[in-house]
Amino acid sequence: MDSLRINNYRTTGWYKIAPAPKQISFSGFNSKASAEKGLHGLEYGLRIIGNRIADLFSSKKSKFITKCISLVKPEQNEKYLNLLEEISNYYSSTKQIGVNLEDKIIEKVVQKDSPSIFIMTHSNQSEDPSMLAVLNTLLSKGYKDAGKGSTFPLPKIILNQDILTTMNPTKRKAFEAFGAVGIDANIFNADKATNARVFLPVIKDFIRGKCNIFIFPEGKLAVKKYLPLDQRFQNGVAEIINKVLGIKKEIDVVPVGFAYGKGKDKCYTGMHIGKPVTFKRMDDKTTITAGEIEGSKFANEILVKFFEKHKGETDVVMTKQGEPIKPSEVTDYIRELLSENLLVCQKKAEINVLDPINKDEIIKI
Repeated sequence: MDSLRINNYRTTGWYKIAPAPKQISFSGFNSKASAEKGLHGLEYGLRIIGNRIADLFSSKKSKFITKCISLVKPEQNEKYLNLLEEISNYYSSTKQIGVNLEDKIIEKVVQKDSPSIFIMTHSNQSEDPSMLAVLNTLLSKGYKDAGKGSTFPLPKIILNQDILTTMNPTKRKAFEAFGAVGIDANIFNADKATNARVFLPVIKDFIRGKCNIFIFPEGKLAVKKYLPLDQRFQNGVAEIINKVLGIKKEIDVVPVGFAYGKGKDKCYTGMHIGKPVTFKRMDDKTTITAGEIEGSKFANEILVKFFEKHKGETDVVMTKQGEPIKPSEVTDYIRELLSENLLVCQKKAEINVLDPINKDEIIKI
C-alpha cells in the first residue's frame, strides 16, 4: 500500500484507515455538471458511430447468434442455464486466463441458497464484457454441477444505459435477455428518480433470491486511472447493501478483479475471484467478514491488523468509538471495506497475468 495511505490515518472505531477521499457532490448544478452534459452528448454520438461500424463488420455467425439470443426469455430453468453457459462460452472463447479456481469460491457461492452481489474492477471497458462472460461461464457450470438448474438466480448486470440505447434493437434485446440492466451512469447529471425505478424490480428479485447482481462500482470514474481505486469506487453499491440489510438480514458480496497483459503478454488475462464479504444486520448492529483482506500483503496494513485482532470471529461488529455504527451512518464504512477488497483482487489478478509461474497454469475457458 502507498505509505501516505498507511500513515496519517484516522480512527473510526472498528478499524483505522487513511483519511476518507473527498467525495464528489452529486447535487446542484455547477460547471462540472454543465461540462459533463456536453461531453455526454459527444460520447453518445461516438458510441452510435462505433456500434454502426461494428455492425457492418460483424460476421454472419455473430449476427445469427445475436438474433437467436434476442428471442430468449430469461427463466429459471435448465434450458436457459444451458443457453447462458453456451453463449458465455462463445463470447469468452478467445480468452486465455489465469484464474484462482483452486480456491473453489464459485462452488461455495452456488451452494448457498441466497444470491450474491458481484463487484468487479473496470480495468478495460472493451475487454471487461468478455471477462464477465468468463465469470458467467464458471457460475453456469457451477449451478449445473450443484443440481440447481431450476432454482439458480438469474444474472442482472448493471451497466451504463448508453451502452444499450446506442445498439441496434436486436443486439439490445440480446443483451437484455442475458441480464443487462441500463442505468443513467452520469456523475453530476444522473436521473436518480429513473434509476430508482429501474433498480426497484432488480432489488425485489434479489431479496426474493431470484437474481445475482453484477456491478462495476467505478462506473464512469474508471477512466480516471490516475486516481486510486478507493476514490474511483462510487457509493452506489454500498447504499444498496445498507438499504437491503433493512429487509434481508444477510448479504454476500463477491469481489472480482480483472487484469490484462500488455506487449508480449497481451495474449494473457487474469481474474481473481475473492472470498465473499458477508454483511449481516441484527438489532441495528452491522457485522462484517474480512473477505480478501485477512493476511493480505496488498491491503491497508491497519485493516489487516484489525482483522488479525478478530481472527476466528465469524461476524465482526462495525463500531465507532466502541459503539455499534448506526445503519444511517454505515454506508461509508461498507464502501471502504469493499473498495479495499476489490483492490486486493485487482492486485492478485495482475499477478495471474505477470507471474511466469502462473503462465504454466493458464486455462482455456
